Parts: sequence; structure tokens; C-alpha cells
Amino acid sequence: MKIVSSRSSKYKNHSPVKKSNRREPDLSELPQRHVQAAEPQSYSYPKADLTPAQQAALQNVLYKKDISSGQSRGYTQGQYAAQGQGPAQRQGPAQRRRTDIHEYSDRKLRKKGSPVLSFIITMMVIVVLATVAYVIWSRWSFFNTPPDAQIVDHTILIGQSVTPMDFIEEIICEFEILSVEFVETPNVLAHTNQTVEIKITDEHENSAVFEATLIIRINTSPPVIEGTDTIVSQKGNSLFFRQGVTARDDFGRNLTDELEIDSSSVNHNEVGDYVVVYSVKDITGLTTRITETVRIVNVDVEYVHREIDKVLGEIITDGMTQRQKVGAIHNWVTTKIIYAHTIGAGESVYEDAYRAVMDRAGNCFNFYAISEIMLTRSGIPNKPIERIPGTPTRHRWSLVNPDGLGWHHFDTTPNRLQLGSQTEFFTDSQAREFTRRFVEYNGTLDYFTYDHTLYTGIVP
Repeated sequence: MKIVSSRSSKYKNHSPVKKSNRREPDLSELPQRHVQAAEPQSYSYPKADLTPAQQAALQNVLYKKDISSGQSRGYTQGQYAAQGQGPAQRQGPAQRRRTDIHEYSDRKLRKKGSPVLSFIITMMVIVVLATVAYVIWSRWSFFNTPPDAQIVDHTILIGQSVTPMDFIEEIICEFEILSVEFVETPNVLAHTNQTVEIKITDEHENSAVFEATLIIRINTSPPVIEGTDTIVSQKGNSLFFRQGVTARDDFGRNLTDELEIDSSSVNHNEVGDYVVVYSVKDITGLTTRITETVRIVNVDVEYVHREIDKVLGEIITDGMTQRQKVGAIHNWVTTKIIYAHTIGAGESVYEDAYRAVMDRAGNCFNFYAISEIMLTRSGIPNKPIERIPGTPTRHRWSLVNPDGLGWHHFDTTPNRLQLGSQTEFFTDSQAREFTRRFVEYNGTLDYFTYDHTLYTGIVP
């Protein structure tokens, strides 16, 4: 319905009211037709029939209706005026300020919203941000956590090699281990314990350093050389000085490869006795030196050994003590070999023994020689002893120490006093008594006369 209106003469003489006396327009003063005319969606109303105050009041009515209906139109009070639907074009300063206040209140209301909803949104944002930060920190921490390990102290013998893994029982790490190394290589030759640092690095180059103690055991005894003995070889044969010889340090570590042998004085093409020197030094500098005799002879040594071993196999039985073996050897030599002045002394013990084996006869040197080889191959400690040079006749016999009973005289050469088994195992005082009796029997013959400064340790 189109409404055509004209300003009534009733309002022609309307004049503005002062601000101090101004009151809110009373809607009841508006003609009912104007209020009803504002109901349609067009919100068009006759402007000519209203005073400026009534137009402003009507404008407020329309604005409040939109507010109460949820702002269905989406217009602010100022927008009504902008669309030419209100009297904003003719509003005075006071009315414009009032319109601006409504627009500000509307914006503030929209911006403020519900306090509870704002709080919930704020907390949700905080939770999300905290969760994101925790995830980022967790991932960073996971990939940047250094390895861990169970560390133990380690003990070595001085000079023994050592590795970082010797100090580690277990490595605890989520990633592959890139390296395990010493921060500084330990000194395994030091004579004191020392602290070592071990660095463990994973594939992400995270690393950790751990400390442990390296305990070093120090040896105080010199090394031991075993297997050396007098070497007897036939003239012209090759010599093997290392055969059967070993060396070890105080802890039992093999030093055979470090064994040094000096055989420069030996001439295997000339009959005679030579010396060979064995020496070895351990890692701490302790040294052991042993000198052995090399005897070059004109006879077949292996033949002599075979013949003597054959005899020993007949007279020695299992379970015999060394002392019993001494008696068996003495008995065989004194009963199976006869004394003969015509057989002279050879150039070596093996030559004299060879003649005793072949001829079953000989003088004191042959008796001594075969006895020495039999004692030696039976494992009985023995060594030669000779009469003092310059006496009317020469004589040679043995000293034996079976079962650790001490050094005793041992002589298998038959004698004119027919002492028999009395010369099997006798003391130094017995040797002096036998000599006295020999002197009485022969007048000028010294028998068991020797240099006591050269042969010590004989049981008195």
C-alpha cells in the first residue's frame, strides 16, 4: 500500500527544542498510521508528515525491531540513514551523536560475545598450543638424547692391549651406535692405575663421555726360559738351537718369539765344547740369560742314545724313585763294563760313551761318560767332578742329586779297595775317608781329591 502524506499544518510552526530541555520523543505522539506503515519490509514511511524529532523516534523504533529480531536485515542505525530510509540527512549534531553511540554499542556487543564461550575458546587454544609445543619438544628430545651405558673397571697385565668395549657391559640407545672410542688412549705400560674416558656416539651424532678405571698388574719376576739343555751333535751335522726351547714372562705370557740366541762361538765342523747363550726380555725390561754347552763329537750321537735307551728300558721300571734309578744305573755300569787301561780318553763324553757301548770296556773316563748319559736320559740331575790337576793320575766321577736329597758323589769306576756299592751314593766325609784309605793302600795316590772352591753344596 502506497502512503502519500503531506506535512500537517499542525506541525508547521515546529521549532527545535533546546538540548537541556529535550526529552525522548513519545511514540504515542506519532500518528498511528506512521507506526503501522513502518511494519512492511520496505520500511518506507512518509517523511513529510513527521517533525524531525518524530522521524528520529521512528528511526529508533525500526532499529530496535531489527535488534530484537536478530538483525535480520544486517543494517546498523547509520546504514538506515545511508540507504535514505531515515531522516539522517536532516539530523542535527545531537541526533548524529546518538546514532554513533548506538552503532558503537552494537559493535561492542558483537565483539564481546558470551564470556563463557570466550573462556572456553581461550582454554582450547591454550591446550592446543601446549600440545603442539609438547609434541615438538618430545620429538626434539627423542632425537637429541645421548646414549647411556653401564661402565665397569677393567684389569690388565702390564703391556696388555685394551679396547673401549672392555669397560662397557651394556650400551642403552634407541639408535645405531656410530662409534665407541677413547678420548685419550691409555698407557698400558704405566706402573699405576689410571682413569680413562670413553666416548659413545650414535647415528644422530649425540654423544656421551663415561669414566672408568684401568687397573694394571705389574710383574716383578724375570721371565723364564725352558727346554734348554746340553746339545750334543756329530761333527758336520746341522744344529737346531731353538728346538724345544720356550720362554714366558712372570704372568705366563708366551715370549718364545722374543727369545734371542747367540751361537756365534759354535763351530759344528770342529770337535769340541762350545757355548750358546739364550736370553729374553719381558715388556717391563726384566731379562733372563741362560748359557748351555754345545758339544761337537766324532761319533753318531743318535746311535749312542738308542743303545743307552735300550739298556735303560731293561733296568728302569715305572714307579722307581730317582734314588732307586741311581742304584740301578750304578749296578749295570759296574757289572757290564770292564776296566781297561788300554782305552784312552776321547775328545768328548759321547766318544768315550760310544767306546764303552761298543767295547763294553774302558777307563774312568769311559765309565764316567756312559754313566753321565744314562743319568741325564733318566732325568737325574748330575754334573762332572775331576781330581785336582797335577796329581799323579787323573780321575773323573759324578755328582748326583736324586729326589732333591742334595749333591752326593757317584763313581762307577772299579777300584782296588773293592768298595763296590759304597761308591754309589756317598757324602763328602765318606769321600775323604775313601781317599785316606786309598793313600794308605797306594802310598802316593790321591783319589777323591778335588778343589772345594769349585764344587760347593756337596752334602758333608
